[in-house]
Amino acid sequence: MGRVWQLVSRFTWELPQTLVGWLFTLFRALAGRVDRVDVLGGITFASGKARSFGGGVSLGTFVDLWLWHTMQGENERFVLGDQLCMHEFGHTVDSQRFGWLYLPVIGLPSLLSANGHNDHGRFWTETRANRHARKYFSEHYQIAWNEAGYPVGNEA
Repeated sequence: MGRVWQLVSRFTWELPQTLVGWLFTLFRALAGRVDRVDVLGGITFASGKARSFGGGVSLGTFVDLWLWHTMQGENERFVLGDQLCMHEFGHTVDSQRFGWLYLPVIGLPSLLSANGHNDHGRFWTETRANRHARKYFSEHYQIAWNEAGYPVGNEA
């Protein structure tokens, strides 16, 4: 039943970010900026080699990544081998929880922080995504979370 709700949610509750994410990923792929596509837990990861910076953006169930390093492994192994992938997966949890409010409440503050915040990794939207990712990947894959690069912040 959970998977049925997840599918319905993408096209109702999460519709704005699903559409924006799909369009962003599609245009990025058409521009030749996607080197590979992986799927884990219903989330699509579109990855490309970073040209000027490394990072990622999560819009609904679409995660777009710019990576400095060589991308290795397939699907699960690739995502589990890179904490940035897991962090961006954490943002998809908020997409599911916030629905139509995700873009103004989580997405826009995160974007503004990334473009002007000296320590974006400690910004509340980012530590929140890290907490979601840590919980999911420790429960389902027994991954030990590395807080040095991806802090979880104040959990109160």
